[in-house]
Amino acid sequence: MNKTLMTLCVLSLVLTLGSCRSKNDMSSATSDPMPTMQATTSPNVTTVLPQATGIIDGMMDGMDGANDGTGTLPDSTVIPESTGVTSMDKARRVIEDIEDELERLSEVEDAEVVIAGRKAAVGIEFDDQYQAGLDDRLRKIIKERIDSVISGITTVAITADADIRDAIEALGDRLDTMSDMAALESDLDAIIRKINGVNA
Repeated sequence: MNKTLMTLCVLSLVLTLGSCRSKNDMSSATSDPMPTMQATTSPNVTTVLPQATGIIDGMMDGMDGANDGTGTLPDSTVIPESTGVTSMDKARRVIEDIEDELERLSEVEDAEVVIAGRKAAVGIEFDDQYQAGLDDRLRKIIKERIDSVISGITTVAITADADIRDAIEALGDRLDTMSDMAALESDLDAIIRKINGVNA
């Protein structure tokens, strides 16, 4: 279901719920009580009772957002993964999603990511038009984009160094043949130490 259709369905439901009143609601100007909402048992129809309005509000809040480079994009359909990366399959999936998120930034031409456990290494190549470099603002945005894909990543090492970015890319390319998370974490730790040495 696309976002527009979902939004229309939710708005229709909110309007319907807003017009329903209980028999004891005396705020209505009419003397006839309004009918209450009844749950149906039809197999293809689900009626949302008034208590669900908080859920609907939360859904609507999640759809709001601006493409201002500081949060998730309004068109983003990525739902954050659970905390940390504990399997090779999850690592492959999360890495691809994070790279896609980072490459949507106007400052970034290309992003290489490796992630394991609660750690991530990010190598970025700047867009030719971007001149500010790897400043605190961009580091914060990158961390937010990672958090929009997976929660609980506590260490994020970011670099624009081309050699280290190539090492991150090479490790990412080896993921298809790797099956040992401990080996991935060890190689990732070595890259993070290099990034920290360059940034020191």
